[in-house]
Amino acid sequence: MSRALWLLGMLAACSACSVGAPGPSIDVDRAMGHVGSLMLLGPRPGDTDASRRAAAYIERELQAAGASVERQPVGAVDLPAIEVLGQTYRSAHRVVTSDENLVVRFGPRQGAAVLVMAHYDTVRDSPGAVDNAAADAVVIELARALVATPPTTPVILAFTANEEIGLVGAEALAAKLGPEISFAIALDLIGGSGELTINGASRWIGTPEMRWIADAADRAGVILRAPLAHRVVSRWWPQAERSDHGPFTRRGIRALHLYHRGQDGDWIDLAYHTSADGLGRVHRASLDELGRVLLALLPTAPPAHGTEGFWLPVVANAVIPRWLLIAIELLFAAIAIGSLVSQRTSRARGGLGALVGVGCFAVTAAITVACERLTAADHAAPWLHAPVRHEIALGLVVAGTFGLVTLLARRIRPWIGALRYLVIATVIPLVIGSVVLAIGAAELAWIWLLPAAVMALAPRLGPARVLGPLALLLPVVLVLAPNQVREAAWNGFLPTSVPLTAWMLGLGAPALAGVAWWFRRRGAPGPLGAFVLPMGCLLAITAGVLVLSHAHPGCSGTDFNQFQLACERSPGVR
Repeated sequence: MSRALWLLGMLAACSACSVGAPGPSIDVDRAMGHVGSLMLLGPRPGDTDASRRAAAYIERELQAAGASVERQPVGAVDLPAIEVLGQTYRSAHRVVTSDENLVVRFGPRQGAAVLVMAHYDTVRDSPGAVDNAAADAVVIELARALVATPPTTPVILAFTANEEIGLVGAEALAAKLGPEISFAIALDLIGGSGELTINGASRWIGTPEMRWIADAADRAGVILRAPLAHRVVSRWWPQAERSDHGPFTRRGIRALHLYHRGQDGDWIDLAYHTSADGLGRVHRASLDELGRVLLALLPTAPPAHGTEGFWLPVVANAVIPRWLLIAIELLFAAIAIGSLVSQRTSRARGGLGALVGVGCFAVTAAITVACERLTAADHAAPWLHAPVRHEIALGLVVAGTFGLVTLLARRIRPWIGALRYLVIATVIPLVIGSVVLAIGAAELAWIWLLPAAVMALAPRLGPARVLGPLALLLPVVLVLAPNQVREAAWNGFLPTSVPLTAWMLGLGAPALAGVAWWFRRRGAPGPLGAFVLPMGCLLAITAGVLVLSHAHPGCSGTDFNQFQLACERSPGVR
């Protein structure tokens, strides 16, 4: 394990140094001007005068830059059904549109091309700055740069019609140009203040392709991110992709989506599809970094497809083969199993063991859920508006309640069986991580397998054995990070009907077992501890309930039921 950790550390150190100085970019002043001009047209839903004026504006600007524009009719498009886990999200149907795709070609006409595309329509009632005038502006200026310096490999730029009602223009484009395309990149939700992010990297995107993109980001001086959960979703359900790369992925063509992940410190943009998606939401620095990445990427042809890769989190633009990730995770699992098998303990009798501990856990869960629901009033999920406050408050209630219940149980019979709690604390994350790995989500499995290995080794760590219970908090911290839960709820992956307590205890059960093991190893508290511990537990419960009682959500339960997290914006800008 030490060699594997050393390798990851070296990769992190090297990647931090690999991001170079900022490379050449597009003309950001011109790009911002295009955003403003498109927004002057107002909302631009498909098959309206506004969408046709938007297409005409883009065509004029491309021609003024010296590019030759091809208008491709979209016409009738058969949209496939979208089904995920047996649930139908969209039935198959036909759409007929009078809007056209705009296509511009650069470089040699022979060979497979890299396609960069942005849709030019909006939803009704939204001026569509981030979605998607900013992306249109970047592609217009990218065309100007490619006219000035023609690429040596084929490049196609496209502006697609009617993305908002089912990726209609992209479906037609993929059907017509698919055989010509080696790699497709959709630009959507561009210009926000969040990090430039890769989405939609399906199983068609392997280690060579990831390194091709990562190397371009390094040359551009830009840090790209590839969220772990996004990659898993894109590999499992490519049919559910919601941007223009989707039709290409479904046809087996390598494709992905670049976007700026969120706004205002969130991983979501509350102005999405609303009248608030205005010019002030577009950040010049975001357009600049995207332009740099594209100009660094397009001069080099995509590599041949290879085995799948893993884009390391946290570190900058670092990619390793996915098999190495799986090997490291299997090593963690082997360490956990081997350490458990080698444990030895005496078989003490006559005390309270793990079964009563499970009962204490159940009582804690019931009391904490009751506190959460009583303080929530008519709101289904007030914790989504302030996750940190609610997680801290509920954490205090859980800790205090579990402490009191276990102390009361101890007054009846002494606690025994530290090894039992060690086994529970190790086996639960070991099983979860192994299942996650077995179903093909290696990107997420380490979140449970690493803590399982550390917890199993804890008895051998001497004074540092507290690292075991602390490591078990990793799934709680990563999965319930404030931005993570808000983004998951925003995208429909986190049912708001499930209490936050259930998520916390489901993820935190191994940590509670680890704490129980740690206290069992320390033995019974002395006279001072016998007073301090109950008082501390009572204070924790009181503090948690007070925080929950005074945690007023950002909007009413009625507004949340209607608008979800978008209710946090004032009614006048929804």
